[in-house]
Amino acid sequence: MSKITKRSYRRKKIIMGASLFGAIGLVSVGFAAWVLSAPATQEKEASLSVGLVSDKNMHFQDVSIHETGTEGDPVFSFEPASDDVSGRVRWDGANAESRSLTVDGKLTQVQNLGDIKAIITAEANTASENYPARTAEQAQEALDYAVSAGYVIAPTAYKTETLLWDEDYTVADKASYDNFVASITGESDKTMTFSYEVKFEWGSAFAGVNPSLYFDGTGNEGAGALVKQGSLEELTDGDGHFTVAGYLKDLHDHLDGIKLKLTLTANPN
Repeated sequence: MSKITKRSYRRKKIIMGASLFGAIGLVSVGFAAWVLSAPATQEKEASLSVGLVSDKNMHFQDVSIHETGTEGDPVFSFEPASDDVSGRVRWDGANAESRSLTVDGKLTQVQNLGDIKAIITAEANTASENYPARTAEQAQEALDYAVSAGYVIAPTAYKTETLLWDEDYTVADKASYDNFVASITGESDKTMTFSYEVKFEWGSAFAGVNPSLYFDGTGNEGAGALVKQGSLEELTDGDGHFTVAGYLKDLHDHLDGIKLKLTLTANPN
């Protein structure tokens, strides 16, 4: 197998954050991360857009999206775990996973509010030198494949309208309202300040952990460590199953360029 280094490939932007952190054999030092992702490059396109629907004098205001826990760019990045610096699939020291984005905002005149619902759908994206153009339907099919293959678990509001808030909402009971936290101020003209987390989880194909950990033996009794490493020329093993490189290329091919839209709807009482 010919040696492939990171210098052999230009770092590529991935809107939906999918990266190919596959394994390249090195004789003496194990394996190097092979990352095809740089989420904060020129256009800084977001992975998530927000559509807002309200009625009866209610208005959404000051809505923003950022990486959960930071003020980072609103980009989902399916990259190696940031603390994984050993093994055959590892962090490159710069680009780590980011699977959670938070939407913050306000909703005015909530004395008229009956409930808030959310739905997440796939959006069309334009072509890039690094990924193809997809219609919304094609993007949904690609994400559905990644979900059905067990690569990722989509947020609960994906394709299904989900209740975030109703008149029985309390902060203490927020766990049943799908990562939505809200507080209301004012007396006659009330304003809600809210925060909503949109989060992906790693799927069963990787035992619910980052692939960089799974393929080094974490989870599922170390099954990932038994998967053949492979290469760009060897995406499957002799039995037709994906190698590590095959799994990560498949993940990359289906999630690269994916964009999502979150629609928040405030319904009057």
